[in-house]
Amino acid sequence: MEDLLADFIAETRDMLAASGSELVAWEADPSDRARIDTIFRFVHTVKGNCGFFNFPELERLSHAAEDALAECRAGRRDPDRALVDAVLAVIDRIGEMTDTIERGDPIDGDRTSDLRLIAALEPDAEPFEPAAGIDAGGAGQQADGVDAEPSGTRPAPAVQRSIRLPVDLLDEVMKGVSDMVLARNDLARRLRDAGTQPTIDGPFERLSAILADVRASITRMRMQRLEHLFGTLPRMVRDLSAELGKQVMVDCEGGEVELDREMIEMVRDPLTHLIRNAIDHGIETPQDRLARGKREIGLLRFSARQSGNQIHLVISDDGRGIDTARLGAKAVAAGLCTPAELAAMDDEALHQLIFEPGLSTAEAISAISGRGVGMDVVRANIEKVGGGLCVSSRPGEGTVISLRLPLTLSIMATLTVRAGAQTYAIPQSYVEEIVFGNASNVAFAKAGSRTLVTFRGRRVPCLALSEILGIARHDDVDWQTRTLAMLRLANNDLFALAVDRVLDHEEVVVKPIAPAIMATRLYAGTTLLDDGRPMMLLDIPSIASRADLMGEMRSAAIAEPPARTTEVSGVPLMLATALDGRTLAFRLDLVRRIETVSRSAIVVDGDHAQAVIDGHIFPLEGHRGGTLPEGRCRLLHLSDGAIDLVHAIREVRDTAVMIGPLVPVPDEPLIEGRTLIGDEIVSLVDGHALFARHAASRPAAAPLTCRLPADSEWAATILRPLLELAGYTPLDDDGADADLAIIMPGNVAGPQSPGARHTLCLSDDPRHAVGGVIYRYDRDGLLNALEQLRHGVAA
Repeated sequence: MEDLLADFIAETRDMLAASGSELVAWEADPSDRARIDTIFRFVHTVKGNCGFFNFPELERLSHAAEDALAECRAGRRDPDRALVDAVLAVIDRIGEMTDTIERGDPIDGDRTSDLRLIAALEPDAEPFEPAAGIDAGGAGQQADGVDAEPSGTRPAPAVQRSIRLPVDLLDEVMKGVSDMVLARNDLARRLRDAGTQPTIDGPFERLSAILADVRASITRMRMQRLEHLFGTLPRMVRDLSAELGKQVMVDCEGGEVELDREMIEMVRDPLTHLIRNAIDHGIETPQDRLARGKREIGLLRFSARQSGNQIHLVISDDGRGIDTARLGAKAVAAGLCTPAELAAMDDEALHQLIFEPGLSTAEAISAISGRGVGMDVVRANIEKVGGGLCVSSRPGEGTVISLRLPLTLSIMATLTVRAGAQTYAIPQSYVEEIVFGNASNVAFAKAGSRTLVTFRGRRVPCLALSEILGIARHDDVDWQTRTLAMLRLANNDLFALAVDRVLDHEEVVVKPIAPAIMATRLYAGTTLLDDGRPMMLLDIPSIASRADLMGEMRSAAIAEPPARTTEVSGVPLMLATALDGRTLAFRLDLVRRIETVSRSAIVVDGDHAQAVIDGHIFPLEGHRGGTLPEGRCRLLHLSDGAIDLVHAIREVRDTAVMIGPLVPVPDEPLIEGRTLIGDEIVSLVDGHALFARHAASRPAAAPLTCRLPADSEWAATILRPLLELAGYTPLDDDGADADLAIIMPGNVAGPQSPGARHTLCLSDDPRHAVGGVIYRYDRDGLLNALEQLRHGVAA
């Protein structure tokens, strides 16, 4: 909303500036129809915007001016000097109100002067004159008889904080900064060759730092908040769900995350297709959802977060999930794999089949889906911008699709390599590892016309860049003398690209290339080297597809499944920062969702803690190592299938894969061990010990009893289910002994009800909810109180 308000202020200022000359010209010739039209459009736009932002005073003034000018445009009124003066005063007043809005102050000026302005717009009205002591159009006009504030002490309008610039101008500035970066790099290389020069090195370092700041600022100018993209989703989901006879609710999180405006446009179409798939294939009809014990309204959730120079965008639904059996049968029928290959696939490989062209699980072709066209295009478009995506699904619970996108398309981290006499760039997001062809743990083999390389126990296809570019023939490539870049695609397929030499890591500014060059499916763009020579950016997904590697890589992965089960490796993890600042890792299959709750929904009683989420009480862990934030708290919802609990964290960091060994930590019973993720030591939470702690602490005694108020329909219909949810057995007998008695307003019982160990007083009025009394519709407060009492009784 703040961004929209800033846009409103900027647009109003732009129109005020543009209409300034029009106002002067109209004052010289009130009958000029073109001037009247321009001023009319201005006040009409302001009036429409005011209705949206709820500025009634501003809307009232602009509406009155619009009516008067409409009369002139229709020829029913001749503009005279009095009308011109009144409209000019209204325009000035609009400018003052805009200044007030920008300062964040309420528009509570003198209504008498505003009413006089509106009256002056009427036909045959007296000429408008400002109040005594106040300049025409001056801010904060005073009523008659009230001294005006001296002009020297009048607060100055807020300084304009934004201007509008053409996007093309930003692109030109970005190109100029990029050329400066290249010149800086060239100069740095020359200084390195010349040796240490103290009189030059210092200024050069300052220049480099300033240039880096300027480039970062220009990059931020190209950024847009994702809420601009998210804002279009609810209407799309609403129309599509109505067409399919379904009910779907949209939840967006992370709208404040910023992404390059060009990247937002590139991801819009893939995101639209994922939404259509989720609603058509994933979310069930209301009748089916109710039959399966779900809410009749499905949930489609979008969440975004920034991790380094990448954006992670997650689209999840709570629908039926992917039917892997049906998907596999369709794949065999389409000839994408054999029954033996299908039997060897794990769930991850099965889920990747949805990206195969021509494959669809829809029963019938419709206007929305069923043709098997779309998901392969989604993957191709995401890979085209240097991103990736992965799919996970649980039958009956839903599907999660995670997109990984670079922050910007203009600046890209690359690996520069040499093939023949030319230098090429590979997007760094694809590079898994770099190895030498003559290393002892690398072995080459021939399979027909294809060369395969075995590395770390896995055999993958190997391509030579010189052969792809037509520099050398396949039989002439000396694989032992080449350097191998192990490249991983978005669908997790791995292959090796043999290059003559790996040069360096560089951040480059990518520029588009001619369509004829793009059509070769070898290059994704071009950039410049430090010395100004051009360098081509390789299109890695297209190179793999052009060489027909996709099916080959899938078969290779199926043929060697033991490699991922022989040691504790390849375990997917979720990384999070604990309250004490440590980095914790949780096995991803234990994580159900990420929750955000208010601090008031968490109860800490000594060593025990609970959190209330959606009316359910969960044991809380992770609170002992630090202080819970006062506002909103982030929790990881964990489950082993039998027990659910939540773990307090400061923030979610990233997902990762554990490929190294675990080092035990004997003095921390809830830590399974420590491992290395990248260059960081991470503590893996022991899920077995965590859930064992709460399984052992479950009381084995019978549920606690609670006596309900007699003759209360509200207690029978509303309170009883809530008590049962909190683990109590409701009693209707007034005389029965109970662990807890509920006292309603007007009940004659005192603070201690006979036959009950504890009492809980409820109020009809939230204003009376003090001193231990709870408003009866305060669900979270009531559940918290019930949990505290239950814990006290059990103790």
